Amino acid sequence: LAQVAIVGQATLALIQRPGADPWFCGGRPHQMAEAAGLGGVSSNPNVARIAIEQQKKKTDVVEPQVISEELLIAGVEEPVHLDGEPWEPIDFPTVTSLRLSFQNIIEVANLNKFDSLTTLRLDNNIIDKIANLSHLKQLTWLDLSFNNIREMEGLDHMTKLLDLSLYHNQIEEIKGLDGCPNLNILSLGHNNIKDLGQINYLRKFQNLRCVCLDGNKVCQTDSYNQHVLAYLPTLKYLDYMLIDEKAVQQAREGYQLDELGEVREREQAEEAAEKAKRDKKAVLEKLKGSFLDCTEDLFEELFSAENEPEHMSALSCYQGHKDFYRETLSENIKELRTWMEERNESRLKKAGAFEKAIVKAESESEEEAFQMIREFRSHKKKILAQIDREDSAPLKPEMEEMIQQLLDQLGRLENQLMANEIQLQECIAEALEDFEAKITEIVKQMQDRGTDFFRQLEDLEKIFYQNLVEGANSELENFAQNQDFATADTDTNKARFLSNKDEMVQACINFNEAHNRIIGDKDELMAFQMKDWRDKFFAGHRERQYDRNRQRVMDVKKVIDDCRAEILAASEVGDEYEEGDP
Repeated sequence: LAQVAIVGQATLALIQRPGADPWFCGGRPHQMAEAAGLGGVSSNPNVARIAIEQQKKKTDVVEPQVISEELLIAGVEEPVHLDGEPWEPIDFPTVTSLRLSFQNIIEVANLNKFDSLTTLRLDNNIIDKIANLSHLKQLTWLDLSFNNIREMEGLDHMTKLLDLSLYHNQIEEIKGLDGCPNLNILSLGHNNIKDLGQINYLRKFQNLRCVCLDGNKVCQTDSYNQHVLAYLPTLKYLDYMLIDEKAVQQAREGYQLDELGEVREREQAEEAAEKAKRDKKAVLEKLKGSFLDCTEDLFEELFSAENEPEHMSALSCYQGHKDFYRETLSENIKELRTWMEERNESRLKKAGAFEKAIVKAESESEEEAFQMIREFRSHKKKILAQIDREDSAPLKPEMEEMIQQLLDQLGRLENQLMANEIQLQECIAEALEDFEAKITEIVKQMQDRGTDFFRQLEDLEKIFYQNLVEGANSELENFAQNQDFATADTDTNKARFLSNKDEMVQACINFNEAHNRIIGDKDELMAFQMKDWRDKFFAGHRERQYDRNRQRVMDVKKVIDDCRAEILAASEVGDEYEEGDP
């Protein structure tokens, strides 16, 4: 009896805390029970020993740990070291798989440099918060099963994450996965999820194929299976079981049809709004390339609820003036965009041709330099091989003279290489100056055209304001003369606004000032964008040339120093030079 009890305890321990999420272990609880020998005499003679060890572990006291360098070194699984030994020190950027299971880790930390990590196992620890992981943008598999996590968070920007296990934690709400749009497998078994409505959150994950919620109270709900199948129709596996397509169809056709219809309508509306948002962003990006983004929705901004006084609703003349403003501004914007886009296309073509010419000049100069170096190295190789064949110590005078000639030739090569680089830099500097003058002229033309547009807009605003004030005064006078008839009007707001002339006049003035402020800001923004592009374009090219020149000088110096060292080494008595050496 004692032996049977021990066997039972061992099996229960394996089932309740197998060491990893059974979904990812490739087995189900009942399969694990069979493997452990339940339902008869144990077939494994080591079960008693395992049970004793499990009992012993329960009495062991293990201190909480942080993720130390020692744990990281031991946890690297891929790439595998050639000799099978741990990576020490760790080549952080190359690590793709890291296992930190069963370490009593209390906090996720010190993973900053693992930029290539695709697999991370942090299961069977005492972690209570998901944190410090959002920088792991290459991660595809994350195992946080068997911890003390209460909230799904800290998973932002994990766009490549496919498999996520939070099995056996203390989670109550399904959320926080918006940064993982490509999620394929999600294991939330044995948590504290109770509400069927929590499952609806997963509808947005179109690539989700496998979900485990087994062991949560929500699974005890009578309509659990139907709800999951109806709301998550793309699933292939639920709680370790392959889903029957007929069951999915039945659930979709007979479960909460009204609620599902509302959900679908809401999702379609959200999708349409998101598409409109993306399209709008694309339009703005295109206009920004032509310095025209400040003209998009300009009318809507001028007449927004924030700028448009409520008093205008009382004026019958207002809508006609507003419509005229809209039509005139729309036509002016259309003409401006046509002109600016043509000039912008010319600007971009010229800039692209200039950059290609710069790259071509750099390549030709570098090729010329490489050719000179190749020729010298070939000559050096022959001379040093000839000296080596003499095999005399000390060197004969004619050999010493050949060495000196070689050093002199090396000095001339250095001068030629430096002169070649200086000539290139002078040519590029001159080309930059000439091209900057041409681009500045194009930008000035565009700035002038933009200024003309905003002067037209200011004129339009003056006409609008004058007409608005005249119309307001006329309606105010009519209202005052027909007071009895006007007060009988059912529109109380209209009567209230037209009864106070000073307030109406001030509202028109404020409206005009708001418009002029917006127009001035837009004018300055467009001019700034053009100037900023020009300044950054040429500053970037000059900075690039400066950095390139410094690197070229360093490269030349290294080549010359290496050749000089080789020549001097060959000239020393007793040194050997092999003809096959470079």
